[in-house]
Amino acid sequence: MIELNDTLVVTAPSWGSASGLLAIDFKRINDDYHVDVVDSPLLHLGMSNDAVLRRVLRELADWDAVKDKTALTVVCSGQAAADALENFDPLCLALRLRADRLKFATLDMETASALSEVCHLKDIAKFHYKSVATAKPAGEMDELVGKLMRHEEPRELFLVLEAEGSNGMLAKKMIANGLRVIRLGYYIERVAQLASLGGIDPKGLWMLAMDLDSVRPIVSGLIRQGINPAVVKWIGNRPSVGDLVRHEVPDATWVNVPELKPSVVLETISKY
Repeated sequence: MIELNDTLVVTAPSWGSASGLLAIDFKRINDDYHVDVVDSPLLHLGMSNDAVLRRVLRELADWDAVKDKTALTVVCSGQAAADALENFDPLCLALRLRADRLKFATLDMETASALSEVCHLKDIAKFHYKSVATAKPAGEMDELVGKLMRHEEPRELFLVLEAEGSNGMLAKKMIANGLRVIRLGYYIERVAQLASLGGIDPKGLWMLAMDLDSVRPIVSGLIRQGINPAVVKWIGNRPSVGDLVRHEVPDATWVNVPELKPSVVLETISKY
């Protein structure tokens, strides 16, 4: 039997009660790196009800007619928004009818890749993920907003894809900077508790922190289980998340990786 030296806790959201897709990808290859994987989604996702979905479509139609000439930028607030778009056929059709005016923006390359795949699959538009406007460093909202402002076209409209009832931080920053924004919230998020980590040596634990919103739930979940958040190691691809980790847990170890590709993350852990 292969001895697994470290344990990675994958906190990426999942749809319904199924395992998260990212965790599944990690588990396909984790033995090669001698790293165990625990699937612990902090959010369970689902589509909003029909009334909310109809309201989203009406709002888009009210702001933008199919035959309008102004540019439309689809801004994906996170990978969940891209995944949810695949399940929202009427919105996919509405975007397809406006394909010649579409541009795309995300907070990181992983979301850009997911959005590109969904748009190809649903025949909305065909584009390489590297053509998507992204924040550098990943997750930096102010940097992305600045980039959108520098390339804004006259009367350009920005469609921010987000969760229903979210705090809308990205959309609010865009609006505050004078951009024309529609917030389209069409999926829901249900909070989940951190998985039980009993019996695992905390010194071998690695917490995958996906975004800013994941940090405090991870910290509180560890404390609730009697695990010192400063003893475990933290890993992710957004420097801003690392900054928050060190703010919440001053003695924490943060390891930044260029992307969340499972082979990159697992190799980083195995060589640490």
